[in-house]
Amino acid sequence: MDEIEHLHEAYGSCFFWFTDDNFALGDRAKAIGEEMIARGLTDVTWFCQARCDDIVRSREYIPLLRRAGNTWMLVGLDTPSPEALQSFRRDGLDRSTAKESVDLLRKNGIFSQGTFIIGDRSDTHESVAALREYADWVDPDIATFMALTPFPGTDIFEEARARGWIEDWNWTNYDMVHAIMPTEHLSRAEVQEELYRCYDGFFGSWPRRFKSLSSENPYTRRTYQYLARQAILTGLRRLF
Repeated sequence: MDEIEHLHEAYGSCFFWFTDDNFALGDRAKAIGEEMIARGLTDVTWFCQARCDDIVRSREYIPLLRRAGNTWMLVGLDTPSPEALQSFRRDGLDRSTAKESVDLLRKNGIFSQGTFIIGDRSDTHESVAALREYADWVDPDIATFMALTPFPGTDIFEEARARGWIEDWNWTNYDMVHAIMPTEHLSRAEVQEELYRCYDGFFGSWPRRFKSLSSENPYTRRTYQYLARQAILTGLRRLF
């Protein structure tokens, strides 16, 4: 808190990103929130990343975190497939917990960014279609879809290298947007195409667009206003 206060007062910093892979909501988050309020850092806002089951377990702290400036939370929603969740070592996550976490954030005015993963070895066209339906049902404010990527140093990298699954060794493509591996049922090109379909299915929904453009949450409203402007500009460029 001393560091945040110094950056705010000396340099005018008003937005902070707690870069923990999992902010681990609980007593630590409660202490941070209470201290920010006690110091009067009322014009500071911040972002963090959290597991959806942690959000549900810490539901009593969510209103406090919002008062303390938490306006944006990235939530790992991953996949509706129990088999894929087990392979990701994401025990304890399920559909109902994912939905409840997003609903809790929305109820408290916190912008939710949900992340989803495709490209598990068991993935098929049908399983990715089920993931798109799952993302639509959970309904985070925005969705980020990612291709399962075998980063060096991870167990999945060692297994993928040993089994010959890796088809792209260009490290610049290890950004979770480029498909690096096929699945048992999909080619790497098909995994890439399915990733595009996920984004198109979520952000191409007209009911979601209209709802988000008039959302009470300013982050949601601004995000979809930006997307709308970009779509209009893209359409205009095609005329020339």
